[in-house]
Amino acid sequence: MRVTATTRIACPPEQVFDTLADLRNDTRWNSRISSAELRSTEPIGPGSRFGIVNGGSPYDVTITSYEPPSRLVIEASGNPDLTIAYALTPTNDGTELVSDFDFRPKGALKVLLPLLAPVIRRDVPKQYASFKALCEHSN
Repeated sequence: MRVTATTRIACPPEQVFDTLADLRNDTRWNSRISSAELRSTEPIGPGSRFGIVNGGSPYDVTITSYEPPSRLVIEASGNPDLTIAYALTPTNDGTELVSDFDFRPKGALKVLLPLLAPVIRRDVPKQYASFKALCEHSN
């Protein structure tokens, strides 16, 4: 299942990119993330690994593409497995952020995820409104 969200943020792409790339920030804007820890060494970059708990489910997350300030891809291993590809484009007033989610469920979730799709599609823009607020208040 795929979900795409587009958000305009009144901050430079470099700031948006850095906030996204450090997944420890997710607990500050994504209400579904209860914990996020860096499991590799700093600085954050390609191959950085994180442990995340999303909606009570643990995920091992790795940055697989790191191209500041325009492209970031993360791979999350859990259930469902998930790839999130972020594309950041400068605008006159900040950044356009396009987030492409590719959910790959396993087991019983293969049946349930299509039923949850409308809820997920409604939740993603709400979470990105919180991300936008975090970035703009940090600016």
